[in-house]
Amino acid sequence: MDEATRQTIEALARRIIEGLGVTIVSLSVEWQETQERIYVMCDAGEDNGFLIGKEGRMLEALKEIIEAAASRAMSRRVDLYFDIGSYWSKIEAEALQVAQQAASEVVKTGRSAILDPMHPMLRRYLHKSLQSDAQVETVSEGEGTWKRIIIQKKM
Repeated sequence: MDEATRQTIEALARRIIEGLGVTIVSLSVEWQETQERIYVMCDAGEDNGFLIGKEGRMLEALKEIIEAAASRAMSRRVDLYFDIGSYWSKIEAEALQVAQQAASEVVKTGRSAILDPMHPMLRRYLHKSLQSDAQVETVSEGEGTWKRIIIQKKM
């Protein structure tokens, strides 16, 4: 990600969030090499809960709005990972722990493990995180947005 892209995304995110009457404590935009994604982290202090919303719905809506604004400003599709107050980071850490435990069981028993249906962003994160494991592989299964991950032993 070049500096112009980073600055554009940061300015748009700042304008959209502050337009909601929220004071931003910190806002950063960076490229995460391991996950191959643009990571936008916002901290709005006491307003984090408002920006996250019930079950992360406001957070997801803000992500979509910022992505659309950035895509329009840069005349190309921009995919973001947007987090407020480490909401997604905590969910990812918990899910990764479950997935790693399941992968260990798969290696021991040889039987595949099926995880609960999950959000596409979380599914992508787990696929990327387990991709370097030489003993297991992951596949998504199901219909619609919320699919399951199956962890299976590599042949």
